[in-house]
Amino acid sequence: MRCFSLTQVQVMTSNQSALAKLLCGNLVPDRGGIDEVLSHLSSSIDNVVIELIRLESLTPNQISLFAPFLGRSILELGCTALIARLDPFRVLLIREYQKQPNYLDSLMDKPNKSSIRWQGDVFADKVTDILADKSLQNPTRALLGDYYKTLIWSANFDELQDAIRDVSGDEWIIDLRQKDFARFYNETLSDFSSLYSKLSKGIHHELVIPLSSAFDQETTRLLIQKTVRNIATLGLFVSVVSHTVNKLDIQEAIAAYKEIQEIGVL
Repeated sequence: MRCFSLTQVQVMTSNQSALAKLLCGNLVPDRGGIDEVLSHLSSSIDNVVIELIRLESLTPNQISLFAPFLGRSILELGCTALIARLDPFRVLLIREYQKQPNYLDSLMDKPNKSSIRWQGDVFADKVTDILADKSLQNPTRALLGDYYKTLIWSANFDELQDAIRDVSGDEWIIDLRQKDFARFYNETLSDFSSLYSKLSKGIHHELVIPLSSAFDQETTRLLIQKTVRNIATLGLFVSVVSHTVNKLDIQEAIAAYKEIQEIGVL
């Protein structure tokens, strides 16, 4: 993987980085609603990308302190952006609540339901029969839940494979092309769960050993690389889903995906 300099990344993010573009789509300026949300998320992703590149100049102790937070930020921002593009209603409702002047005060002494939650919006409990009456009373809309698995990911997997069939010279796409849907979905589920858990351990300071022992430079580099690769792959995937908001042309999405692979950190 080739490393971009900080200057190159800053120039790139002035227009929207490849990662932000893949996750948030083509932005529509001076629009409210979901376009405003995606513009905010795009800027946030670009800011995190810049900070990830800055890690190269830090000490090992500083890297182990900051990298887990930045990695989880990419994971959470990316998932929020994809949820916004596939299910705008959920994000618009959250936005409306968060705009209230007493929003922060209202969170005192009770769970925060006015935000994207990892368990509920990204992951969900197993649904054995998604068409059963009981299941349909309150169907989960989690990004990696069983309804999305059937109605979005499985339903569009063949179209994704068709789109990348003739793309050559790209390690990530070649690897993706070799998977059937079951393998793709199960590996994605496992990776997202594992990455969130591992990155969280570096944020919550639950370790009683030095952070640099658990998050040495090589471990951290691999975690960040795997995080970016997984979230970027879902960003590529939504480019073949017909109802995706701010949908990219698939060739534009593939170009962004290939560019992301070239960006190295640490």
